Amino acid sequence: MQAGFEGLLYAVAVVSLGVATLAWVRRDAPGGTPMVVFHVALAVGAVAYARELAAVTVATQAFWVRLWLPAQTVVAVSWLYAALQYAGSTRFTTRRVAGLLAVEPVLLSLLLAGERRLVYVPPERGVSGSLLQTAGTDLAVGFLLHSIFLLVVALAGTTVLVRLYLRSRHLYRVQAGAVLVSALAPWAAIVGQALFFDIDVDTSIFAWAVSGAALTLGLSTFKQLDPVPTARKTIVEEMGDGVVVVDNDGIVTDTNRAARDILALGDDLVGQPLASIVERLGDLAVGEAATDGFVERSVTVDGDRRFLEVELSEFTDRFDRSAGRLLLIRDVTERKRREQQFERYKTIFDSVNEPVYVLDGSGRFVLYNGPFEAFVGADGDALVGEPFDRLLADGETTPTADGERRTVELALQTRAGEPRPCEADLAPISFETADSGSVGVLRDVSQRKRIESELVETSERLETLVEASPLAIVAVDRDGVVEVWNPAAADLFGWRAEEVIAERIPVIPDDQADRLADQYDQVLAGERLTNLENVLQRKDGTRVEVSVSIAPIHDADGTVTGSVSIITDITERKARERKLERQNERLDEFADIVSHDLRNPIQVASGHLDLLGDSVPAENRDHLDGALQALERMETIIESTLTLAREGRDIETPEPVAFAAIVERAWASVATDDGTLTVDDVPETVQGDPTRLATLLENLFRNAVEHGSTGNQTESDDSVEHGPTGSRPEADDSVDITVGGLDDGFYVADDGAGIPETERGSVFDSGYSSEQDNTGFGLAIVQRIAHAHDWSVSVTESEDGGARFEFRGVVEYSE
Repeated sequence: MQAGFEGLLYAVAVVSLGVATLAWVRRDAPGGTPMVVFHVALAVGAVAYARELAAVTVATQAFWVRLWLPAQTVVAVSWLYAALQYAGSTRFTTRRVAGLLAVEPVLLSLLLAGERRLVYVPPERGVSGSLLQTAGTDLAVGFLLHSIFLLVVALAGTTVLVRLYLRSRHLYRVQAGAVLVSALAPWAAIVGQALFFDIDVDTSIFAWAVSGAALTLGLSTFKQLDPVPTARKTIVEEMGDGVVVVDNDGIVTDTNRAARDILALGDDLVGQPLASIVERLGDLAVGEAATDGFVERSVTVDGDRRFLEVELSEFTDRFDRSAGRLLLIRDVTERKRREQQFERYKTIFDSVNEPVYVLDGSGRFVLYNGPFEAFVGADGDALVGEPFDRLLADGETTPTADGERRTVELALQTRAGEPRPCEADLAPISFETADSGSVGVLRDVSQRKRIESELVETSERLETLVEASPLAIVAVDRDGVVEVWNPAAADLFGWRAEEVIAERIPVIPDDQADRLADQYDQVLAGERLTNLENVLQRKDGTRVEVSVSIAPIHDADGTVTGSVSIITDITERKARERKLERQNERLDEFADIVSHDLRNPIQVASGHLDLLGDSVPAENRDHLDGALQALERMETIIESTLTLAREGRDIETPEPVAFAAIVERAWASVATDDGTLTVDDVPETVQGDPTRLATLLENLFRNAVEHGSTGNQTESDDSVEHGPTGSRPEADDSVDITVGGLDDGFYVADDGAGIPETERGSVFDSGYSSEQDNTGFGLAIVQRIAHAHDWSVSVTESEDGGARFEFRGVVEYSE
């Protein structure tokens, strides 16, 4: 697996260098140069990380860490800087900001070159895999600050890109999609590795590669994502109508030349209350009169009385917050009304970048601008005098203003013969020598229509997934009114969808209402709750035990409008748990019976036999000794049975156990005679129960000492069988035992005669023993304790020909 991962890292390096070439071509675009630095740093980091994973010595690993860890920071910093440039946040893309962002990778490089213990604790020998994944970083302040810095940088960049996406997603779909992918890719890796992929390598480099490639794709299709302010500034400044911009307090924030001319005012108007400038216009910006629409006011300008038509409209900032009001002022004095109206529309035609046209009362073209010519594919004045419906697709009729402003949708025929969906803003217009006509402004809405169609298709797919889900899915609003109720929910609770949609959710029992309401309050506050075990109610009044995962539903503004729940029936699982609990209770009851009810008569019998003492004739003394020995064996069997019952239970609350210390403790608890113990490269700390782990080791040591000591055998001894508890002739009291580490566990081996391969499948059976005096429970207890820890245990031959017990699946402790 590690070799494959290294290959992927080299592939990332190659791809990143290729994408860096594309970014270099676009280096003059906003974000181009930082993305070149991003991809080069990513390639360096990928190669260095791959080389570190392949290294086998601490010095080599440390060398590559000194390369890829600062490269990781350069990747994040250049990604943020590119996002700021790409989003147009020029106040944050100064040299000073760039210098501040460069401080952290420089300091990190100095720490890694000098006092690297501030970043990680170097191990004494090489480790398998990444040095930082296995070396201690608990007390490494530098590593903690580095991680916080990366998190802050990633959060800042994501915020910039998401805000850019929200304000531009309806303009340029490919760019906006690339921006969203770039914003979310790093977090997908963090969440995925934290919740779903338990691996000892850092996969975030792939997420950064995806994010950088997406942002570079945005560069390759670069357009100004927010063109509205520039276009509006050009239109407003050049248009013939007067424009006055005021904030919500009635203070002038901007005016155009036309407004200053109409009102005969100077240039220094910004920052003054509108009411103090033009008394008859001041109440239009604030108070009850501040409504959208048209009003007429008469004002005195340079001693002359003029009649003005003022159009008021509220405008918002890019976050849809009210920013003030726009006053569009027209001088409609009777003497110049028609002439000025014509000049006004002429100015609009000369300056507006959108397609604009004017029709007479018969629906024929009077005038249109250059963008309109390009839009419909007309040549010069070829359409003047022609009916508008000449451009319409089949089934469309000429739209008219009908005396008021309105917006209509229509389809125009392209030169290729395909209908082109458009939206037209229409307004009535009067001519000096003719009847009223209309003016229209066209917008191409084909992209919006495609998006709407895709949204419909996506909604249908999501609805299909919900309907086909085997798990109950229920969505409710903030008041608990059901909005979604899939077939699995109907099967689980008994109510059909039409019975509960638009009604309050009916599955909450009265005695559970307060507790479930508290949980729902957490969801409405924005929290996600998973795997909550609750009891809900069916239509027939019965109750069902369920596991619920619930998440909030947000609207476009981020407000929580309700929740969606995925509900799993856990009735059978809970029944199994209760059955297991009852079995444990019966096991405890059995243990009590064995411990008290059987031991008491044995102790009574032993006491009576002891009282007989010397009164028993010599010829019957053997019978008395046999009875005492039988009672002692019964006591041993009872004790082993109780131990076997206790040690087989699951470990409910495992804790970190210093493994070497437990080994020494177990060895000290066993009469080892002249035996020796060697502890070789065992796990430092494991998750488990220290008492039961000590019992496991004591039984293995006792078995090895009592039955595994090396005998003075010759070739003629080959016919003698030796089991795990068997005896061998002429055995001395010396046995050498080794406790060593495995990749995923540990082993206990001795240098005795070992266990015949034919008997290895039976040694863990309760009561198995080749000696009459043994109970045969020792290795059965070892197996029960191992299984209680979710470990596997097997027996094989040691290097010295003795027995070797291997334990795998051992979980090492890590914070």
